[in-house]
Amino acid sequence: MTDAKSDQSNSFARVFGCLSIVLILGGILAFGIIQLREQARLSFERSKQQWRQKQFDSVKRGHSSALVMDSKLLPMLATDSDCQKNVTRLDFASTEIDSDDALYIADLPNVTSMTFYCTQGTKHALRAAGKFPITDLYFEMPDLPVESYLMLKDFPHLKKVRFEQVMEDEWIERLKSELPSVIIDTPFPRSQEPGFAR
Repeated sequence: MTDAKSDQSNSFARVFGCLSIVLILGGILAFGIIQLREQARLSFERSKQQWRQKQFDSVKRGHSSALVMDSKLLPMLATDSDCQKNVTRLDFASTEIDSDDALYIADLPNVTSMTFYCTQGTKHALRAAGKFPITDLYFEMPDLPVESYLMLKDFPHLKKVRFEQVMEDEWIERLKSELPSVIIDTPFPRSQEPGFAR
């Protein structure tokens, strides 16, 4: 009977020992994964900071356009007097435009052209820029529902809008009628797309 209890105790000790080792390894693995994620996040943030600084330096040296892949670039440009004078074009690409950052567009009075390529928060930037002498707008797959394009009526100096995306014919016609003095460039009307049933 003592041997059975001893074997049972040894069995419990082995199970407990194995379980402890598994838990320790699991903890180490979880800690390692958390550390790797944090390192990746920090690396991504450093990369964004370097990109912002590169774009800022370019505009500060006299380049007239800024590629905005992080909306935190907008306050940097807007709070520098050289950048305020130099920047005339903002190209937003694959970025989320923060509503607070977008407000800084109001401090960039020389901007006349804006491009939105695969952006989120596009409406924030358009609201902030509506009173400026924006003459050209370019859209390719922004996060705007088609009816939001009617806000372009608020751009008094607008001369040309290009939609580099498929658009419904009725919306093309509506925009042309709502914005009669603006060139509406839509190379991809739905009716000319392959497979469109008439």
